[in-house]
This record gives sequence, C-alpha cells and structure tokens, in this order.
Amino acid sequence: MSIKKVAIIIGAAVLGVLAALVAVAVIIKSADKILPVDNEQSSGFVSDISAESEISSEEVSSVEEEEKDNGIKLVISSPSAKNITTTEATVTFTGTSDAAEALTVNGTPVERGEGGIFSFDRSLKVGNNSFTFEHKGEKQTYNVKYRYVVISYYEPSTDQIYSCGSTFTVMVKARSGSKVTASFDKKQIELSQKTATSEGEEDDSEAFARYYGSFELTKDNITDISLGKVTFSATYNGVTETFSSGNIVCKKPDFIVDYDPNATPLGGRYLNVGSGIIAEIVSYEAETFNANSTDDASRPTNNYLPKGTVDYCAQGSVYYQGSEQKEYTVLRCGYQVYNSRRDKPRKDTVTVVQKKAGTLPDHNEVTPVSFENGTDHTQLVFDVLWKAPFYFDILPQGYTNPKKQDYRVSNVTYNYIDITFCYATVFNGEIAVPEGNPLFKSAQVIRNQSDYTLRLYLKKQGAFYGWDAYYDSEGKLCFEFLNPAVVTASDNEYGADLTGVDVLIDVGHGGMDIGAPGFNYKKHSEAIQNLALARKIKAELEAAGATVYLTRNDDSTSTTDDKLTMLKRIKPDICIAVHHNSSTASSPNGFDAYYFNAFSKKAAEYVYMQTANTGIYKKSNLGWHYYFVARSSVCPVVLTENGYMSNQYDYNNIINDDKNTAKAKAIAKGIAEYFLSIQ
Repeated sequence: MSIKKVAIIIGAAVLGVLAALVAVAVIIKSADKILPVDNEQSSGFVSDISAESEISSEEVSSVEEEEKDNGIKLVISSPSAKNITTTEATVTFTGTSDAAEALTVNGTPVERGEGGIFSFDRSLKVGNNSFTFEHKGEKQTYNVKYRYVVISYYEPSTDQIYSCGSTFTVMVKARSGSKVTASFDKKQIELSQKTATSEGEEDDSEAFARYYGSFELTKDNITDISLGKVTFSATYNGVTETFSSGNIVCKKPDFIVDYDPNATPLGGRYLNVGSGIIAEIVSYEAETFNANSTDDASRPTNNYLPKGTVDYCAQGSVYYQGSEQKEYTVLRCGYQVYNSRRDKPRKDTVTVVQKKAGTLPDHNEVTPVSFENGTDHTQLVFDVLWKAPFYFDILPQGYTNPKKQDYRVSNVTYNYIDITFCYATVFNGEIAVPEGNPLFKSAQVIRNQSDYTLRLYLKKQGAFYGWDAYYDSEGKLCFEFLNPAVVTASDNEYGADLTGVDVLIDVGHGGMDIGAPGFNYKKHSEAIQNLALARKIKAELEAAGATVYLTRNDDSTSTTDDKLTMLKRIKPDICIAVHHNSSTASSPNGFDAYYFNAFSKKAAEYVYMQTANTGIYKKSNLGWHYYFVARSSVCPVVLTENGYMSNQYDYNNIINDDKNTAKAKAIAKGIAEYFLSIQ
C-alpha cells in the first residue's frame, strides 16, 4: 500500500473520530430537548456526522482505478452511509457485486440477480444492529441504530413569525394509530391522520403517518406579540412522547384593511377578506387551492389563474407545514395561491403573488371580441374592465372520493365547460360558436346572482383535450382550447400515421437531480435511464410521423418552471412524462401510468393497456396522482413510472436495451391508439 493511501486512510480515521466527538458534544448539549429529524430523501434514515457520508471526486477516481485493477468490487448504494440511525423497523440494502464470487452478510449468502445486483430487507432490533458484508476478501460493515419512537418528526419545530390574522398548520409524523394533540395559546386540538397531498411529500410507511391540525391568530394586534410554543403530544400503545416548537410570534399588520361588506359579492365562493389589500399574480400562472384550507391539496377541480390577475386578499396568510413550509394568500374569489414556491430541484424560489394597498373597481364588465377556429386550437377572446379572476369548470364530472383526495375517474361524463367571470355584473353582446368548430356545438350565457357564466357545450361527451388562458398585451383575456389532432389509420406497426401530431416528452430528473440511485447510480441512475427510454420513445413516435420534443436531451437540470413554460410554448397534442419508481423496500415492482385531469385519463388508459400487454412487468397500474407536470391543463399529460429502480427484477429490465425498446414501442403504440380513438 502506498504512503499516499495510508495518509488518506489515517486522515479519514481522524475525521471520523473528530466527527464522533462533535456528535457526542451535540447530544450532550441538547440532551434536554432532542428534536426528531425527518429526512424525506433518505426515507427516515438519519446519517451520523461522518466523513463516510459524502463521496469526493478523489474517492470516486480511486474506486474506479481499483475496479480497473481488481475487477468488479462490492458497491452498496443504499444506505448511503455506513453509520445510520432510523426510526423504521426495517432496513433495505441495495448494491452490486461480482456475480462470479460469493457474497455474504453476517455469514449468510446474499441472493443476487443478473450481473450480481442485490436488494433485500432486514428487520431491526431496538438499538444497534451490525451488518458485515464479505466479498472477494473484502469486508464492509454497516451499523444501523433503530430508535423506537412515537413521534419521528413535527412542524413547526423552530421559532416562527406569522402575520396577524393568519392560519398556520401543525404537523406531527407519529406511529399510525396514535392519539396526537397540539396545545397552543391556551387551546388544545386533536390532530387528524391524513395521507400525503402534494408532490414532494412522500406517502409514509405503514409504521408512521402524518397528523394535521391548525390554529388561527388574532387579527387586531397593534404590536408584535409573542404567543409561546406549540406543545405536541402523541400516545401509542401506552407510550407517550411530548415535544415543543420554537416560539410563535404574531406580527402586527403591514396594512390596515377596510372590511367593507359591500366589497364582497353575495353567494358563490366569495369571501369577505376586506377591501384594502390587492394581490397580483406575477408568475406566468398561479395554481389555486380551496380558500382557508390547510391541506395543501392539488385538485383538478381548481383552475389556475394567469399572470396579471388581481383581486382583493386577506390581511394574513395561510401557512402549511409539511416537508417544507408553504405560505398562501387568500383571495376574495374564494381561492388561495402560493405567495412563492420552489423551482425544483433548485432551492431558489419563484414569487407568485405581490401585495399592495389599493382599490379595485366595484364590478367587472365582459365583452366577447372573437371566437375563431384555429388549426390546432380554438381561440376565444374577451375585453374586460379589469383583470379579475375566473373559475374554469369541466362539468358534470364525478370522482372516486374527493374528500380523501382521490380524484380517480370511473367514467368520463362531462359534456360542457363553464367559465365564470368573477364580479362581472355586465356581459355585453352575444356569443356564438363558429361554424365547423371541432369542439363545441353551442354556447349559453348564464346570469348568476353576482356574476356571469359562459357555458360551452361539447359536440361529444368527454371530447375535451386541454386549455390555456392569458392576458395579452392589450389586457384582453384570451382562452385557447386544444383541438383534437387529426390522424389516419396506417398499416405501420403503430396502426396510425401521426404526421402533424406534436408530442412533448418530459424526461424526469437530470443534472443536479439524479432521481432514484438504483443499484449503481454512476452508470444507471434514474436520470440516466429516463433519458435512455425517452430517446427510444422519441424514435418510435418519429417513425410514426410525429414531431417530438424532449424537456432535456442531455444530463442537464430541467426545473419545474422550465417544463411548464415549455409546455405552454410548444402547446403539444400530448405530453408523456418518463420516470422510474423506487421504494425503501425491495419488493415493490411494476409499471404505473398516472393522470391528473379527467381529460387525460383516456390517454393514460391506452398507454397503460399497451404496456401491460407486453408482459415485461409483473404488474401494471392505472391511477390518479398530483405530480407537478401532470397538473398542467395545456394538453393531456400521462406520467409513467417504468419499473422500480429498487427491485431486482425491474432493474434488470430497466438496464436491458431490448426491454427498453419493447417498452418504448408499447408507449408509442398506446399514444397512437389514443389519437385514433378521438377522431
């Protein structure tokens, strides 16, 4: 062994000792108040402070050189560190090895798949658990500390400053079936168990669940006031744990709001939020949520609002506590929107709303300007007195269980579109559907108690494919409705000539975001495999005549805003998002096709059916989900999860070129059949 290698080993050992001493000091210092840690990205694992928890470029180079000299080495990709603490009762080991040589853990042979890959679960006892792997004369030991807790995580945990009149949620991640309470400002509430409701917030394991509740702050304080801490308590099987948040401060108002009841229309979804503060949408669009809701649930029944929209808003905000805190502005129209949001995977934020003091007109006026048949879209334009919000509803449509955040569609039943112009007490002129329009057969203007609704009847039940809205440079409100792409049957292997069809393929992850690491993240991370499969799908669709775009064509970072603005710019006939799944356990496997909007279901069905028929996967699933890209209304969006990176069987297929070609052909065939079905 060289002197340089000895020096590196000694240096690493010294760093490990120093890190251990720091960790001990931290534990001693905070022994009176240990805050649970929730590590969403590592599925409950809390890594010790250790030099082994990070991989440097020198270490990677050293490993690669040794691999060249000695052949395939044992590489364990999960857990990512050799010393971890977890609140889960099992640990999953995933990695690669030399298939020609024996591999054991604690003396027991490890069952491996093709190419020496392995993934298995081990139950843990409370306290320290040691796992020693032996392979080709090398030993690697993993120490897993299982910490049995009732509460594994809670929010807020640190000091918080909220605006007066605000509502803030509290969240506790505790064992499923626990009784969980929160006490604050002389009030105690019992928290309710809920499932994950937004992207980035993973569903919990069977052992733990999330519990939510909320508190409202005073509206009339003239100075900042300290209200103390939130105390969380959870009891499970007779064991109780209690923790406290940081200090909660209620901030005095930035503006004085005039609560003029005449500023709020009667009936409908309108709220009396006052009339002194105006909120303006400054992002390209703002997703809307039910007003005063604290569940952060994305719903296909809520439309987005375009840039430039203005409305009166409440003095305070709604603060949602999840894997990250989110702040909402409550609008008079009965919606609430993010104040700002992350442009994932980057950490920088995008401002969605700007607030200012001011006055809006006491009503709105709407005048139709044009209604035209376009080649790809039907355009509808209105003059408006001011850029007020609107409601966009696709009706009538039932969902499986909206109260449980389950918007699966059994049957597509909608046959008209309602656009309600908020505060519009004047609707000038008449409106008629242009002759030969491919979507609509008639229009009806409906006078409501405090506004007007334009109802557009579809030519065929369920025959609606997407929409977009914006205010143009002259302040006109413009709607664009996606016309069904015209295709013809063909004797090619896809059954259709897709000439004239535009397809956008969203290639998941990439750049700074590798996605799921799989068994060998250097060669086959999710980001790499997503691109490989997306390129094959692109080639198949182009062979059928389609024009295909990729959100990325290399290992670059593509953010959520990049994808949404690209969708709005290209306005494709369909979008297919390509991902691969992963789990903290080794057994989950299979293919999934997801939709968000009801008009995306049919496309998802065809992709699902064709893929299921390949026999590549042990199981396939068609479902509903709130994935970010899928929430776009521009066109039908199908998000695919093409096997589990964490499952040996699926992984062998994921890295198999022939299998990927078969997957791509199935997805392309599903897309072709979808377009044939809407002719």
